[in-house]
Amino acid sequence: MRGAAAAADLSDPGLPPAGPRIGRPHPVAALVERITACFVPLGFDVTNLPLLATEDDNFDLLGYPPGHPTRTRLTFHPAPGVVLRTQASSGIAEVLRQAGPGPARALLVATCFRNEPPAPHSGPQFTQIDGVVAQPGLALPDLMGLFDVFVRGVFGAGCAWQLTRCDYPFVDPGFALSIACPHCGSGCATCWDRGRVEVCTGGVLRDEVLTASGYAPGRTTGLSFGCSVERLLRYLHGLHDMRELLANDPRVLEQFEGQGH
Repeated sequence: MRGAAAAADLSDPGLPPAGPRIGRPHPVAALVERITACFVPLGFDVTNLPLLATEDDNFDLLGYPPGHPTRTRLTFHPAPGVVLRTQASSGIAEVLRQAGPGPARALLVATCFRNEPPAPHSGPQFTQIDGVVAQPGLALPDLMGLFDVFVRGVFGAGCAWQLTRCDYPFVDPGFALSIACPHCGSGCATCWDRGRVEVCTGGVLRDEVLTASGYAPGRTTGLSFGCSVERLLRYLHGLHDMRELLANDPRVLEQFEGQGH
């Protein structure tokens, strides 16, 4: 008995408690679920894209020219005609081919890769979500409504947003959606002293994309919108280094506990 008592006294209080540890969703997976939950009630199907894509779907059908830097120096080519997916938009053509010429509503979730060194605000691996809708009668007010669903779902109903015209190879017109920086009033490290942060992009799909996907331009309109999940987490939680999200460190997850991610 004295030996058992002595052994109990030698227990290390610095060790974790006995028993199973309760897991929690990774912040990236939790935010993906939060975003998809906003659009599933609107009839969107969620598609998790594979890591590989054809060069046609990833670049050619989206209007990226042969010399575009994204497809030359920033892309991994594991085999001829095949790339590690660089953007969730690369799934648009495949989803529309499967649905066409009927209506389509899909959210594409993809782990994406770029051939660039890891940095606090970018890196070789990241997660994107891209939404696509194709059906007759769509117009810019419908795209505005999708943008509003996105902002309300991620940043709350009281978050104001604005659009800026931007050019993207596969949409015309194209837009970048920005909000006031959640962490400052006029400028900080999170927004690079601009006072605003870009959280989403989108636009009206070009006729060439619809034609290549089996739709007749003029009868069907396509809309697309997309975001980077890690970038959103940076804005939501003030992350100074997004590489921490890939560190596989439980202490990172504990920082998000109870923060409504």
